[in-house]
Amino acid sequence: MIGYPFVILAQDPTGQTDALDQALTDAWQQSIRPLLVRHCGDCHMGDENEGGVGLEEYNSLTKIREHESTWEQVRGVIRAEAMPPPDSAMITPEERKTLTQWIERALHEVDCGCRPPTPAVTLRRLNQIEYDNTIRDLIGLDLRPSKTIGFVSDDVGNGFDNQGEVLTLPPIAMEKYLQAAAFVAQKAIATDREQFRKQNFETESLTYGQRIDAPINVSAGKYIVSVRARFGDDQKDNCKARLRIDDTVLVEWDIPPKNENFKQEVECQAGEHLLSLEYFEDSNAETRNAPNRRLIVESFRMSGPESGEPAFPKSHQRIVVAYPTDQDSPDAAQIGVTEASRRVVASFLPRAYRRPVTPEEIEAVVAICERASGQGFSYLESLRFGMQAMLVSPQFLFRGERIIDLPNGEQRIDDFALATRLSYFLWSSMPDDQLIQLASQGQLRDETVLKAQIDRMLQDPKSDAILSGFFAQWLGLRNLNKIEVDEGAFSYWSDRLRAAMIRETELFCRSLIRDGKISDLLRADYTFVNPRLAEYYGIPFEGRDPADMYRRRPGRKGNDQRRQGLYEEEDKWIRVPLPENRRGILTQGAALALTSNPTRSSPVKRGKWILETMLGDPPPSAPPNIPSLEQAKADANATLRERLEIHRSNPSCAGCHKLMDPIGLGLENFDAIGRWRDQDGGHPIQSQGELADGRTFSGPAELVAILAEREDSIARNFSERMLTYALGRGLQRVDRCDVDKILKQAHSQAYTIRSILEGIVLSDAFLQRSQPTSDLNPRYPIPLP
Repeated sequence: MIGYPFVILAQDPTGQTDALDQALTDAWQQSIRPLLVRHCGDCHMGDENEGGVGLEEYNSLTKIREHESTWEQVRGVIRAEAMPPPDSAMITPEERKTLTQWIERALHEVDCGCRPPTPAVTLRRLNQIEYDNTIRDLIGLDLRPSKTIGFVSDDVGNGFDNQGEVLTLPPIAMEKYLQAAAFVAQKAIATDREQFRKQNFETESLTYGQRIDAPINVSAGKYIVSVRARFGDDQKDNCKARLRIDDTVLVEWDIPPKNENFKQEVECQAGEHLLSLEYFEDSNAETRNAPNRRLIVESFRMSGPESGEPAFPKSHQRIVVAYPTDQDSPDAAQIGVTEASRRVVASFLPRAYRRPVTPEEIEAVVAICERASGQGFSYLESLRFGMQAMLVSPQFLFRGERIIDLPNGEQRIDDFALATRLSYFLWSSMPDDQLIQLASQGQLRDETVLKAQIDRMLQDPKSDAILSGFFAQWLGLRNLNKIEVDEGAFSYWSDRLRAAMIRETELFCRSLIRDGKISDLLRADYTFVNPRLAEYYGIPFEGRDPADMYRRRPGRKGNDQRRQGLYEEEDKWIRVPLPENRRGILTQGAALALTSNPTRSSPVKRGKWILETMLGDPPPSAPPNIPSLEQAKADANATLRERLEIHRSNPSCAGCHKLMDPIGLGLENFDAIGRWRDQDGGHPIQSQGELADGRTFSGPAELVAILAEREDSIARNFSERMLTYALGRGLQRVDRCDVDKILKQAHSQAYTIRSILEGIVLSDAFLQRSQPTSDLNPRYPIPLP
């Protein structure tokens, strides 16, 4: 068998060979390769490559690292005792440990004193969520054009949909961007004031104490507010509604059970106001929260002004900051169409491009406006063409970053690129005026300023984007919308329960960001529920039995478990203590339902999800042609545990399943939709077990407590996943230095989620900061004897 010379490819700044790579190379020559030859050589070395895996060609650390996924699989099957084949293996536990530890170090460990430049991020296109949020914050209208136009789904890389490597721009996507730009421009820039003389507001049915708020932007003058409403269904009495503008009460109306029209004159000052209609009084205090005692608003309108022109919407005014003056006007400061267009573009373009713009970039858009005007389009119509051009520009659709040289010789992204990275990390949207101002003043790179901005941004409602962006994808919550459940077997299941499960986990993750720790992921003794989830968990909702809050359909009996309808206060969420048998995220409904089959729970899926998602230690892929659990030859009355034991009797399955199954079986008290049970198919649940490391547990509470002891592993996995999301690229070996630094700092702060998040923003990887290139010698191969 030929033994290729093994080479190393790194030097430290003094020109000496990288000590880590030298140690790994020495170990390869002295012990690792001989072990592979002895135990794997017959099938995977020389001319043999059984299963498509040949190890002979790997003659350098670089080549091993270039094929990380292959070697991770090798490490996984060796660690799980799936390879060498268990029926013929002569390898000792010590030899397994030696091999797996060497592979782990070769793939992931790095000498931080000899680190290469920080890897660059592939130029990133805005994904659908980022595009919609950016349009919202850029023009002030929540249009969600990706849904209206029907954007092509974004690809997912490294577990997230914001990764530069997969956010390509196929022709169909460009076509959709062109359509979206036209749609947004039409909504953002109005061309006819008269269409705003009559305004219709969204209506709804109000419960006691609720109100409809309608933000308005008006010219000075007299207006008429019109409301058509009724009180409830089949009521005999009236309720009272109150019409306000800002803090001023305009009128109070008695609303009868039948539809009636109401009108009120109001004198408005020019500018922005809040018009509101409130259900504020019900004479019957005992029944005012009943579902049929609602203020039903059929229409809510405002017309005016009585004289003069109506105002353009605030979103329009924010964009169109200049108009050409009438050529017959005596105003000495007359401006033409071109100059007015130039002022509009000069105001809008830096916000769209998220950085200062050049005169040439401004003039390129102005030329498009001029051409439209020359073809007979009005001034406002020509601005729409200019906006379309800006919204399909690569400078808008992609997140370009400029690298600058600092006086100390370091390189990093400039402050505007940093503002953009930070805002898309925490908000999935463009930087606001405060971030741009700090960037323009050169202050954003200051660590104190950055921390203050993180705190400010996380208090903004826009930070909920990190819940639907990072947490939902890391935990797999988006997949919960795709799972199928046998509603015949689980009558409590409904789409409303599915949505409530997702919302519960989002609210829990929001609390973690604000004041939570890594340990809370598994140990938290609280969660958030609405009445539906309170009944699901078997706990009261503000002192009431949530089952009594369910609005049963006519003819349904009180013991009917179906919950397709609504509860009273369905949209109210409160923080509650968990029952003793539940702790943290592992026993939340979302995690349990997500890791089940349509008709039963799945210990294998649950064990794999915990290893992979929580601990960052996924089991190796299953070998091909392995029969499923359902195909296992077992007695028809056998329990799930017994069927799994038969499945594990296959030597090819035993190694991986001994890692997953005990964890999943420890959660068997939770059925396919996550509800507690003591029996399954007439058999008592046996939720005790022994983990692969020999530790034993009895029941889910003890299992979760044991898993929570791996806090360092959970913190590392969480930090790596969040850093991947923040950077928009997969992590590389050099990033290990940043992760170690983040964890060291976070450990000193009890592993708070906020400390990890701050560490990510201050890391070299996030700042795209590299040491002076003169400190790093080029790499070249050094053959070893």
